[in-house]
Amino acid sequence: MKIIDKKGKIFGFINIIDLVVILILGIVIVGGVSRFRKAAPQIVEQNQKALIELEVSEIRQPSVDGLQVGDELFHYDKGQYFGKIVDIKIENFKEAVSTSDGKIVLADVPGKYNALVYVEANAVDTTNAIVVGGEQLRIGAQYRLKNKKVAVFGTIFKVDIVKE
Repeated sequence: MKIIDKKGKIFGFINIIDLVVILILGIVIVGGVSRFRKAAPQIVEQNQKALIELEVSEIRQPSVDGLQVGDELFHYDKGQYFGKIVDIKIENFKEAVSTSDGKIVLADVPGKYNALVYVEANAVDTTNAIVVGGEQLRIGAQYRLKNKKVAVFGTIFKVDIVKE
């Protein structure tokens, strides 16, 4: 009995091209499963308190008025709870302008403000990231947040896990 017969079948059972396709498909599936299995983050600690400092820049007075201590913030797209505002610091927005003698100085822009917003949130500390409201937090990342009154973009400046 020959290994490959006249019809190109191995042991008269399966075509060699079909066998190659099945083997390649199997290798791809096994590789994908093993890759995702390795990538799953390990939870270090759940239900941690996190203090998040974010900057909301170049906003006008109505947005400043819409951010109040005690307000709850939510992710804009998903609607998931992000955290509660515990402190706000408002500063005038400054922009680089050149003077008549050629120097560049930072000048206040009338009617625009920067807000440093401090948010207390429930976080999950994993090996890969700190997760708040189903989103991984990264310093420098920008998040769109909302409450009852406003929707703003905030840039994460600092994330601290509060040890109790």
